Amino acid sequence: MTHSPVSWLQPKAANYSDRSALNDIHALLTGTTRGTDQEQLTDIGLILTRTGRAMVPVRDIEANVTESEHGRPIARIDADDVAVTVRQETGSSGLLIEITSSTENGADRDVTVTLDGRCLHHPCPPDGHSA
Repeated sequence: MTHSPVSWLQPKAANYSDRSALNDIHALLTGTTRGTDQEQLTDIGLILTRTGRAMVPVRDIEANVTESEHGRPIARIDADDVAVTVRQETGSSGLLIEITSSTENGADRDVTVTLDGRCLHHPCPPDGHSA
């Protein structure tokens, strides 16, 4: 993909618009009073936080549907190094959902799987401890 989509991870603050944030960042960068680079980055981060935008990387997600050799649909979702495939099981009417990682760096630690709101796999236990 040539562009990164904007993903709303939480609602924007109603009283602080994108225009106001851009004006504040412009004033910060062009003003006569300057702090260190780290202080300016911290100030920009605080401005962006007031807009309600989350400061997390967004994954590129692509989806496509093809057919198996028997003419049955196969759906595939690619999200960076994680792929999800949904297809009908051979010889039955049940669904087979496969989740695979194309790297060996433990990408499955970043995946949470739920079924009807019930967590089947979570990156770490709810209390944050793995032991």
